[in-house]
This record gives sequence, C-alpha cells and structure tokens, in this order.
Amino acid sequence: MVLFLALQKDYYEMRKFILLLFLSAVTALPRAYEDPVIRNSFPVGQGSKGDSSSVLIVGGREAQPGEFPWQVSLQYISGGVLKHNCGGAIIDETHIVTATHCGYASGYQVVAGAHNIQQNETTQQRIPALKFIPHPRFNLFLKNDIAVIILSSPLVFNDRVKPLRLPPANVNPVGQLCVVSGWGNANPSGGNPPMYPDELRAVNLTITSNEECQERLSGSIVDETMVCAHDNAGGKATCGGDSGGPLVCSDATGPYLLGVVSWGRSPCGQPEFPSVLSREFNTPLKNRGILKALRTSWQRHLIEKANSKKTLSGF
Repeated sequence: MVLFLALQKDYYEMRKFILLLFLSAVTALPRAYEDPVIRNSFPVGQGSKGDSSSVLIVGGREAQPGEFPWQVSLQYISGGVLKHNCGGAIIDETHIVTATHCGYASGYQVVAGAHNIQQNETTQQRIPALKFIPHPRFNLFLKNDIAVIILSSPLVFNDRVKPLRLPPANVNPVGQLCVVSGWGNANPSGGNPPMYPDELRAVNLTITSNEECQERLSGSIVDETMVCAHDNAGGKATCGGDSGGPLVCSDATGPYLLGVVSWGRSPCGQPEFPSVLSREFNTPLKNRGILKALRTSWQRHLIEKANSKKTLSGF
C-alpha cells in the first residue's frame, strides 16, 4: 500500500511537471498578427471607423496609386458586409501568396489593383478564390506561415496589376532597406484606438540577421523559415491586419518577394522588437514547400477542370 501511494504521488507529480512544461511552451508561442479570420477584419465601404481591433502599417506613408501593383486585399462577406482580412502578393495570373494563419473564409475574394479599398475603383479586379493551400509544415510556432491561393479565373495584367517575382537563389539581404505595404491601423502607438486608412500604405524596414532577431525576441523561436525586419529608431513596423502582405526587396534586376508578414510583439513599432515574416523560398524545404504545392495544385486543378468538362459533355 505504501508503495502504491508513493507511485501514485510520483504519477501526479509527473503530470504536474508535464502540464507546467506545456503551459510554459504555450506562453512562449509567437503571436500572429491575426486571430482566426472571422475575428480579424474591418468592413469595406464603411469609412475608417471599423469595429475590429486588427491593425496594420505603423509609422509608414501613403503609397502612390499603382506603386505596388502586386499587392492584393483578401476580403470576405460576413453578415452581408464585405470585409478586409489580410494582404497578399500576386506571383502569376492565378496564384497569390499570403500567410497560412490568415485562414480561409467561404467566399474569399482577392482584390487586385486597389489603392482605396473603401471605393469601387475602376482599376480593381475582384476574383473569387478557388482554393487555399496552407503550407503542409505550418505549426503553432508559426513556422512555415505561408500559403498559396488559387484564383477561380486569371487576373488581367496592366500597369496597376502585375506579378512580383520570387527571390533569386541564396539571396541574403541582411542590412538592406526593404518595404512592406498594406491597409490598416496607422496609429503611431502601434495599438488602440485603431485608425484605419482607406488608402494603401507602406513602410521601409531594414532586414535583420536571424541571430540578432532571435536575441531580441528571446522566448520565441526564430528559425530558418523566417526573416526579420525592423526600424532602428522605432515607431515603424508591420502589425495586425498586415498579415500575409509582401516584404519586398530589390536587386539589379528589380523588386522581388522575400517573405510575407507573420508575427511580432505588441505594441508594434518598438525599436527593440523586429517584425517577423515567413520566408520559405530559400530553405532546404524549398522543393517540398510552397513552390511545389503551387505547381502540383494548379496541375491538379487543370486535370479536375478537364475531367469536369468531359463529364458534362458526355465523353
């Protein structure tokens, strides 16, 4: 009996230890700039007084119309209201890159060519999403926080709607000034009260080494699938609703997509805390990651579409 009680005590002590380990791991999880999709959006077409707490570019500037022709707004209808949820980048006529944690809502629309998302601009192209493909190795630590959206029909490229090229091999732009664009809270405090701009905004940030980023963000995990960017003086950052939006750097050939906005510390814009973006393109998982998913998913879609036509035509 004494042995049984001792073993029982050890069992409950072990359960307590495991629970403490789990809780400590959860508290160390990085916090994405978005909660689930339905809770992170603001109404489109209702001015700048949306009722959401989602936020976006802090300390940036208004972009020039057409300055970032690859930028898209991911929107969905909830309660009869069209809402902006996340950003994304055009990489070809039928594919958009965004963040996995943005999630997928029924009736997702991809809006390209927009500057003021509170207006129905003639430059805008609205294409329903056909499929949302999350990275197969995405996890709670926001590793591989990147996804592909397949459009139901192709975009028409023009001076306001253009693709952004993928990064060159072995690119390492540490120390380079790059740019992030998006719609959302421009409150200099990096938090509440939210101040939603109608027009697209942009902010320039310097790429930080992952080693320095990990040191600054101690307690969180920064790995090879991520890239960090910050403003030394503070007051400039990505934030909340900017998730999925493109981090764009440039080389002699021109601009390229380095990553998409993923997570960071709150309030946004603190000089000691970089913004963290998902960068999967140049990792060892490249051939098994987003590019392969993009190719195979589109091939599968074409096959399914062809089979559907055969069925309808009776062949």
